[in-house]
Amino acid sequence: MIMKQRNGNIYLKPVLTGVLSVLLAAGYAQEDKKQQENGESTVEGVDTRPRVMDSIEIVRDYRPMLADAVKIRRSPDMNINRESLENELRLIAAGMYFQQNKYREPYHSPLNQKYPNASRDNIDNNRIGILAYRGKEYERAASILSKVKPNDAFYQSSILGLGHIALESGDKVKAREAFYKASQMDHDPDLKADGLYNYAKILNELDSAQAALQPLKEYISMKYPDLSPETDKSETTESRMAQILKGTSNFQSAVYLLESFTNRDEKAERILQKITYFRGLEFYNERAFENSISMFMRSEKFPYDKEMAALATYWKAEAMYEVRKYGEAVDNFSRFLRLPEARTTSVYNYANYALAYAAFRINRYSVAADYFERYLAAEGSSLDKNVRYDVIARLGDSYLSMRNYGRASDYYDQLINSKAPNQDYALFQRGILQGLQGDNAAKLNTLRSVVEKFPQSNYADDVAFEIPYIAFTEGDYDVAIAGLQKMIKQYPRSSYVPRALMTIGLVQYNKNDSEAAMATFQKVVKDYSKTGEAAQALLSIENIYLDQGDATSYIQYATNSSVTNLSEGEQDNLAFQASRRLFDRKQYGPAVEAINAYFDKFPKPRQEKHARYIRGVSLYHTGHPEEALHDLNIILNDWTSQYTENTLLTVAALYLSLKEYNEAIVHLKKLELNSDYKDNYGYAVKNLIICYYEIGDYEQMNRYIKILKNYAGATDEEIATAHMYAAKAYEKQGDKASATKELNLAALKSKSAASAEARYMVALQQYKNKQYDQAEKSAFDVIENMDANDYWVAKSFILLADTYARKGNTVQAKSTLESIIENYEGDDDVLTEAKDRLQKLKKAK
Repeated sequence: MIMKQRNGNIYLKPVLTGVLSVLLAAGYAQEDKKQQENGESTVEGVDTRPRVMDSIEIVRDYRPMLADAVKIRRSPDMNINRESLENELRLIAAGMYFQQNKYREPYHSPLNQKYPNASRDNIDNNRIGILAYRGKEYERAASILSKVKPNDAFYQSSILGLGHIALESGDKVKAREAFYKASQMDHDPDLKADGLYNYAKILNELDSAQAALQPLKEYISMKYPDLSPETDKSETTESRMAQILKGTSNFQSAVYLLESFTNRDEKAERILQKITYFRGLEFYNERAFENSISMFMRSEKFPYDKEMAALATYWKAEAMYEVRKYGEAVDNFSRFLRLPEARTTSVYNYANYALAYAAFRINRYSVAADYFERYLAAEGSSLDKNVRYDVIARLGDSYLSMRNYGRASDYYDQLINSKAPNQDYALFQRGILQGLQGDNAAKLNTLRSVVEKFPQSNYADDVAFEIPYIAFTEGDYDVAIAGLQKMIKQYPRSSYVPRALMTIGLVQYNKNDSEAAMATFQKVVKDYSKTGEAAQALLSIENIYLDQGDATSYIQYATNSSVTNLSEGEQDNLAFQASRRLFDRKQYGPAVEAINAYFDKFPKPRQEKHARYIRGVSLYHTGHPEEALHDLNIILNDWTSQYTENTLLTVAALYLSLKEYNEAIVHLKKLELNSDYKDNYGYAVKNLIICYYEIGDYEQMNRYIKILKNYAGATDEEIATAHMYAAKAYEKQGDKASATKELNLAALKSKSAASAEARYMVALQQYKNKQYDQAEKSAFDVIENMDANDYWVAKSFILLADTYARKGNTVQAKSTLESIIENYEGDDDVLTEAKDRLQKLKKAK
């Protein structure tokens, strides 16, 4: 007799040494090795083991590769004729200011209110003359205004009016004389200012632009007496104009002033290209890189001076490098190098170097190597040695990162053979290369030679970490811990200290010393909270807590830790993810406890719906259907979400297990009718057949049987279920022939539970018909061919025992029942039924 044997859920704690990856894309340079020893057992396809601690990268960016990779920064050439440029700017700005502003018109009111004691004749003649001017009666207006006598504001106003009349008649020289005369009078300051402006404007029109600057400057100072170019922050047109005219501009005001004029001609745009470029250079030298980028982007769009436009692109790329926009820097350096005008500039070849560095920073190592080599080839022997050595080191790093170890070694050897200032770095990298090629013995010798030859090397702590780490990767944990502890003591301020502690913690964990490992990881979190290792340590602490099934303590610890100064939202997510990981492990009991702790910690959690789903499903799996329904129904009563479909499946399964078939029908029909849930259509229809059978609604049952049989997407198991429940219905109705036919169809359809049940029912029917030999044969058919269906296999063994008993073989019947009682582990009616049968056989004896 064959019975299915089940092993206990036995597991060994994995020996996890961590991963020290060759993550060359991030500049790492260590061996990648993980050693695991684990035994595992699963039940019915469900992994019940605790999840092993995730692989942990116990290194950050590999310090030698990036800390030493410092691009040489160039300063832009500011050798410009600033005086000439500023004068040109003043002329252009003044011209555009005049274009934007009309002549100041003569006026009478409010002079009559300001000067009521003036001569009545002057008041009247000025008023009538201004009215005639506005009525375009220029000859009459000139005659009347000429009658106004000197020495008051009305006379000053009349002179302005006569200047405008001369303008209207085309006599600009006469107009200039009148405006100048009015500008020299002090009777009324506003009229004097208007005279200054009109005089400056007409000078500009008479091709005396340079002469126009002084009266314009006087006009602005007089018209806006409170305006200070140094302190005014309002940035009006006049304040910018004042700065330009005063000659103290740093080009900033000029840029904004010219950009505010919409009718710029080519001459204005040419000067705008220059001042945006030079202002960009000023910003760059002031290290205001974002501002410089803005100016260079303005300058490069002008097509007039193509070399300047090319240089604007180059310096924009340099500024982008400085603000760590390396991808954009690569794009702009590349664009510069393609411009024909770039070839004649002094920075052309240096752009190869800068592009290479930018590409290196974003792990585009093949691009970096290409442009570093172009730079070396173009510069030749004229290149400064220190720059050459830096480029050679970066070429070695680039090829190392591309895992082209031969080329990398060639470049490092050049540094070593040349006795370059950075040869200790090259020697260290040679050791790393040897380790990557699997020669740890050579690596050890090379690393030791670094500190022997260069005892003051900046890489001494790197060596002190690397040597014991080799022992760690080879599984020599005692040697590794001793070496790492020595390194920590010798170099307490090294960036490798948190890495060393992480390694020690992993060794302790793998030795099943969770308490010591926890203490080590917590030290990393406490003392090195701003490092990448602190986040890794927090993950390790989580794994230890979850291994112990204590998510609540982990949530409390994590949300109170100093790692990254978690916001409330991040704390919420951290607590939730711990619960989720337990759920993913199928540790449903601890998952429920973790979700309860999550709700206790955050009364209004951000991931409430997902949390309720996890708790509902976990409660279902732990045998608490009523409590599960509370959470799951809250989800279903809300708007449709990403959890709705799975929740419907779980709730339907719950009601089926509770034999509340009407409630199950409600949720199954939602699955059936919603086109978004088509993947579960067959499941819904199959279980609707079961529900309608159980409540005795054979009409609806038959309707769904027909639907399922005609459904192209139905599985063999679903079709088998349809045949089997059709058979059950026929049996209840007394139609044994049709029932047998349906059972045979179900039995032949698949090896699913439904087919196993159908075959069992065929055997049972044969037994009831006293066809014991056939029943015995059919029972063996289930046992031998349906071994994945424990319940029906066990039921078939009981039926087999019944046939033995009917045929007089009570010894074999008892033996069969005893074997079931000894080996069957299911929590259902099998054991009770087997024990009852055995008891009856013993009494019959």
